[in-house]
Amino acid sequence: MKKKWKIILFCFIGVSGLLIILGASYINNVGYNNLKHMYRLESTGKSVIRIDSDMPSRERYLTKEEGDPQELLKSRMEREGWVYSQQEGSGYFFTKDGREEIITTQQWNHFYIIYSLNAGIANLED
Repeated sequence: MKKKWKIILFCFIGVSGLLIILGASYINNVGYNNLKHMYRLESTGKSVIRIDSDMPSRERYLTKEEGDPQELLKSRMEREGWVYSQQEGSGYFFTKDGREEIITTQQWNHFYIIYSLNAGIANLED
């Protein structure tokens, strides 16, 4: 009887260790900072949040892929007074007062889209 409990205990410890290793591997792959952004988007109930950018002249926003992220982008830019003109690949062209701006979209981590635009152009966040 003692031997059976030892086997069950070692199996439980092995499965727990494997789950910890898989969790740590996922966090390492995605990145802790990115995981924080995903959690913030999921927990706040917002459809678009601003995230960190490597370049100070660019702003980045994160949204979920569900629904239609392209239409969401167009409506957010329209809210800021920009008029959609065309799309070329992942670039969306908008005009306002004779200026033209390009916003790029990037598929990120299967379920999320990142909008990238020049700093100070528009606030896409909820």
